[in-house]
Amino acid sequence: MLTLEVEYLTGVCFAAQKQSSDEPDWPPQPDRLFSALVAAWGWRGEPPQEKAALEWLEQQPTPSIAATGYEVRHVGISFVPPNDTTDKPETMPDRRRRQARMFPAAIPHHPVVRFTWSADPGDESFDALQALARDTAYLGHSASVVRCRFTMATAVDPQVLMRTAQRRVYPGRLASLQHSYQIGERPLAGEAIPASPETPQTMLAHSVFSPDWIVLEDAGGQCPDLRAAAIVARRLREALMSRYGDEALPVPEVISGHKADGSPAECPHIAVVPLADVGQSRYSDGRLMGMALVLPREANEERRQAEGHWLAGLSDASGKIAQWRTFDRLLSQVSELKLGGLGVWTVSRTLASPKKALQPARYGQAAKRWCSVTPLVLDRFPKSKTAEARDEEIAATIASSCRNIGLPAPERVRVYKHAAVKGAPSAYPSGNAPSWMGWTLPGFLANRLLTHAVIEFSEPVEGPVIVGAGRFVGLGLFLGEDA
Repeated sequence: MLTLEVEYLTGVCFAAQKQSSDEPDWPPQPDRLFSALVAAWGWRGEPPQEKAALEWLEQQPTPSIAATGYEVRHVGISFVPPNDTTDKPETMPDRRRRQARMFPAAIPHHPVVRFTWSADPGDESFDALQALARDTAYLGHSASVVRCRFTMATAVDPQVLMRTAQRRVYPGRLASLQHSYQIGERPLAGEAIPASPETPQTMLAHSVFSPDWIVLEDAGGQCPDLRAAAIVARRLREALMSRYGDEALPVPEVISGHKADGSPAECPHIAVVPLADVGQSRYSDGRLMGMALVLPREANEERRQAEGHWLAGLSDASGKIAQWRTFDRLLSQVSELKLGGLGVWTVSRTLASPKKALQPARYGQAAKRWCSVTPLVLDRFPKSKTAEARDEEIAATIASSCRNIGLPAPERVRVYKHAAVKGAPSAYPSGNAPSWMGWTLPGFLANRLLTHAVIEFSEPVEGPVIVGAGRFVGLGLFLGEDA
């Protein structure tokens, strides 16, 4: 089994599915990888032995691809000068043309992707391919800096999923790339692989919340304790809603959680959750590092479609483009959160932070076992008299909360005072501890019962998992066991 391991050193893959596409090409397709190896071969002076290795590789069946899921980095349109020849007056700075370009990027949950062929190249060809891999510096756009190496290992990282290639390399691909280079033309993409109707895609159960979060990072001021997350979440929502009021605009139902007449919204609305240093290592201390806005899946998809429309300059008959442009503009104005006695905390929006605690992918992956980071607020107070019956009643309430957000009923629920996630504070302080060591709750959740829990499903479910009566203010946030 010949395996090529590609690691994206910056954690970002810059590559488009097509030249005019705004969708990133993830995972990278075999034809893109082969072209990168051919480029390295040309840079190395086109050694005959390495050419023979490439010709052997293009004869092999399409490799399997092991890669994680990813987040899309939304980008705008840039206007860049095209490649010009020096004998044209248009090359002068004041006359240079500009062409619209987009640079879509994927932020993989794990920056390593592996291509595996069921073949043995032999020692000589393996050494030649390894030399090419060592000199392959990028895959896709030149900003996609990579480290590549061939191995004969067969182990698969448990974090990744097997992906089906969409384009393949064909016999004669090397000659085709050489010909395109010699005549100065952009090479065509590899041969498309028709979809197989016999292979249905397995859809995982998921909640109503989108895994594509809007992250606000700690940028100074008085950063509050994680146990004040519910107060911070409510203040963040209020700060955003006040921006609408400043411009005499109606607050969308998806943000306020209420209809125009003040009655509760019937559809899911935005949640605000804390991002803290939890569950990363034995040194995780629970420090609050930022907040995230979590849109419902349908609203997030609507926002992405609207963004694609306004980038393309299309008309806005429905008003959705204007609504989401207003949302992004007003959110960008939210920076200082005045938290009363907790001080003033400054936050700033970030698109791709290298800090693991600020990566939403940790909460959006698929897992069977989920552990609470923030204690959940029970939808109703237990009435059972004995401890055993009380725990069973609480477990049933939590199972009902899972169904409320679109998840299946869990196979098993266990409740605890302390969190199973390193760094997460307990649900409530000990009897002798001062009251300020407990979780600070907004008024509508006052005197409600908090508990940590471990939820196990019979099959993996896709996150995020945010349950309970305090889910819209960051309570009841769960982390998958492998996150």
